[in-house]
Amino acid sequence: MIIEDILAYFSIFMALYFAVFVFSTVFEYKKEIYYKPKRKFSPRVSLVVPCYNEEKTLGKTLQSFFDLDYPRNNLEIIVIDDGSVDGTLKVAREFAQKDSRIKVFHKENGGKYTALNLGIIKSTCPYLGTVDADSFLHKDSLKKIMEQFEDSKVMAVISSVRVANPKNILEGVQYVEYLMGNFLKKVFSFLNGINVVPGPLSVFNKKVFTKIGPYKKAHQTEDLEMAFRMQKNNLVITQAVDAIVYTQGCKTFKELLKQRLRWNKGGLLNYKDYPELLDIRKHGNLAYLLLNSVVGCFITIALFIYTIYRTLDFSYSKLNQLLLAKADFFRFSFALPDWIKFDITPLLFLGLITLGAFLVYIFLSKKFTKDPGPSKRNVVLFIIIFPFLNGIFWLITLLSILFKRKDLVWD
Repeated sequence: MIIEDILAYFSIFMALYFAVFVFSTVFEYKKEIYYKPKRKFSPRVSLVVPCYNEEKTLGKTLQSFFDLDYPRNNLEIIVIDDGSVDGTLKVAREFAQKDSRIKVFHKENGGKYTALNLGIIKSTCPYLGTVDADSFLHKDSLKKIMEQFEDSKVMAVISSVRVANPKNILEGVQYVEYLMGNFLKKVFSFLNGINVVPGPLSVFNKKVFTKIGPYKKAHQTEDLEMAFRMQKNNLVITQAVDAIVYTQGCKTFKELLKQRLRWNKGGLLNYKDYPELLDIRKHGNLAYLLLNSVVGCFITIALFIYTIYRTLDFSYSKLNQLLLAKADFFRFSFALPDWIKFDITPLLFLGLITLGAFLVYIFLSKKFTKDPGPSKRNVVLFIIIFPFLNGIFWLITLLSILFKRKDLVWD
């Protein structure tokens, strides 16, 4: 068996094993996808919005708070301007003049985690939510989240994040990615396996910060580190799959690369900081999910490198054939059908099953998140483009870590 067969079979095995794991969990907990509150529960909650140069989006974020279906007197809004050099502070103060619930604080730039920690200090409510300044809340999102705190064991609840109004190819691909991510996070919540409390909208019982401390710098991935620390201390994190928050997708490849390099690098470095979470004997499902993620990133890199190698090797051999044919392209073109051969093999059969599993992911993701999209075009583009994009991102991440390149990004 040649190397490409070994790599392909191993990758498909990992994908199908994970799919069976996910689908069996959904079947077991299908009646618990949506939380059914026993009573009305709308406690006082502070929404903290850390800002750095968010002049263009902050206004829309704050406006979305006014439209929330939540008791007005039980909502406190705290805007932390982290040393912005544009008109962010001006926008925040203009909104504060219109609504007494909004409190605005300005500080020197120190990073998102410092802004969040100031928000924790300034908060006067027993629950605290974090909202990115480029995110917009659906009117029912906060209500759906807070209902789950009816269970006193729940220490944090995360939302479902959607890409707002995808217009170009990259945003369309991210839309599909986020859609599947929302579905998987709901599955992980049944297994006590959530490994991130996303910035667009997550809400905490403030006892969390008393028990385990405030946010840390955490390799520019403070939302991931906070979830790891909570899991280490056996604090329960759940997801409200029907609590929707909209965020801005990355519009350019450079912007997306910068974001994913930060996410990937921060994730791997946080794994290094919390190796005990990878111990299956202690953390069971969470450890399996984290290990699966780590193995998956190296499989992605291996598949990407091998695909590039085979593409270059194929192109080189065909160029040689063209030169041997004395550049008679008309004659040479008749050999084109021989370039692509489909043999009915077990590998092809398993590959089709894997594709089928992916389509089931999409179907279940749309169903359980009640998402109107994605378009068929975006699904096809995701299948074609995302594996290559992900390979590029993970390869650059690995090189960045190996060569100790620093790329600190405020987000």
